[in-house]
Parts: sequence; structure tokens; C-alpha cells
Amino acid sequence: MAQLIGNISEFDYKTQEWQIFYKKLENFLKLNKVLAEDWCSVLIAHLSDDSYRLVRNLVHPKEVETIQWTELVRVLNGHFQPKRSTFADRAKFYGAIRMDGEKVEDWAARLRGLAVHCNFGTELDTLLRDRFILGLKVGPERDRLFEQDSNSLTLSRAIEIAQETACARAARADVDGGEQLIKQEMVYRVSERRARGASAQAESSWASAAAARCAVCGLKGHSVEKCRFKDYKCMICGKKGHLKKVCSVKKVGKLSLNNMDDNESDGHECKKCDLYNLRISK
Repeated sequence: MAQLIGNISEFDYKTQEWQIFYKKLENFLKLNKVLAEDWCSVLIAHLSDDSYRLVRNLVHPKEVETIQWTELVRVLNGHFQPKRSTFADRAKFYGAIRMDGEKVEDWAARLRGLAVHCNFGTELDTLLRDRFILGLKVGPERDRLFEQDSNSLTLSRAIEIAQETACARAARADVDGGEQLIKQEMVYRVSERRARGASAQAESSWASAAAARCAVCGLKGHSVEKCRFKDYKCMICGKKGHLKKVCSVKKVGKLSLNNMDDNESDGHECKKCDLYNLRISK
């Protein structure tokens, strides 16, 4: 037996589509020049257990092995292809929209698949073009296609325009993304410098505060707000908010006493001068 070209997987009606399997099998049989009288045997040999049971039930009371190819295909087509509603298929077609992330060419292919059972006839290309454009979401692709002349625009040209616009938008997004990263880096660096400057200024302010003496207690290393003596009363002036060691009244008092001492000393010196002058006169 000559080596076969290609291969056919086992058909399981629960997970596979009959029409796809049938077309692949038909091409496999023709490509390998299998005799027509053996086609049924090849089909049966490629059925899963559940699929074989289904075929057996469909052809009962006949035996599966006695059925001719045309009859077997007719039975299976009738089972897997129930009568369709053209309006239901058209409703799916007219309501289709391009999904997020779906490529332009994939959207066009999916739309063709939805039109298979719509029986559009000679209007197929026009309706495919219209649905292809109207099914696009608001964006550059749709805007560009809306500018075209409907009398001359074909489906293939509409797909090309949408692809070109999508590619241009993707390229522009890459460029804008790179520029945005550069801007973000520059903003980050400026913010970092400002943060360092603010930190240095805060440290300088803290150092200045630490070097200054507290107006409440006269000690260093803390501010007036954080001084534990800020609610104490002064023993000199009786006012709340400082200790006697920093009381301004005390300083004034000292200054007055010093002035009095100076005046007294000046008086004594004047008296001595008078006595000295009297002695000389005598």
C-alpha cells in the first residue's frame, strides 16, 4: 500500500464540527485516490466510540457497514445541519461588532463566517463592506473609512485602509509611549532634587532651632512649643510661660540696681571732692 498523504483525526461529534471533518475527509480521500467503494469504511474507521453509536442509531434498522456513501453523508448532514433560520443568521451578522484587541483581518474573516448562511446573493460584498465599517468602534479606523466614497470603495480596499490606519496608530503609540517615559523621568529627577532641597532646608532649620536657646527655660536643643516648662509660672513676675532665669523683669531689676549703685558711688565721690575743696580753702 502506498504511503498516504496527510492524516485525518478521529471525529468526535461532542467536540468537533461535522462539516469541517467532512470536508477534510473528502479532500483526504481524493488526494490519496482512495476507491469510492472504500470511502464509507474510511469514514467509519475515523469515528470515535460515541460517534459510531450515534451513526448506528441514525441508520437503524440498517447496519452501518451496509450503507452507501451518499446515503451515509445525507444522514449525517441532516443530523448535524438542522434547518436554519435565515433571519436569525442575518440578525447575528448585522449585530456583529469588532471585539477589543481583534485584528482588522480577523474581524473581516469572522464577518465572512457569519454571512455563510445569510443567503445575501449578489449583495454579499456590499453588505460585508458595510458591516465591516459599521462594526468598527469609534476611532481612527472608522473615521478614515467614513471619509471614503461609498460608490467606489470595495471591501478589500476598506480592509487595507483599516489595516494602514491601525498600524499607524500602533506606531504612534510606541513613539508617544517613549516620549512619555522620558517626560516622567525628567519629572522624577526634578521632584527628587526638590525633595533633597526641602530635606536640606529642614535639616538647616532644625540645626538653627537646636542652636538657639529656648525662651521658656533658656536651654538649647528644643523649641518653645516642645519645652516642658512652658506651662510653669515665673517666680519673679508671676506670669505663665517662662522660668525666672529668663524673666525680663529680673533683668530690668538688675539694671535698676546697677544704676542705683552707680549713682551712690558718684555721690560719695562728690562728697569727697567737697571735703577736699574745704581743706584747701582753710
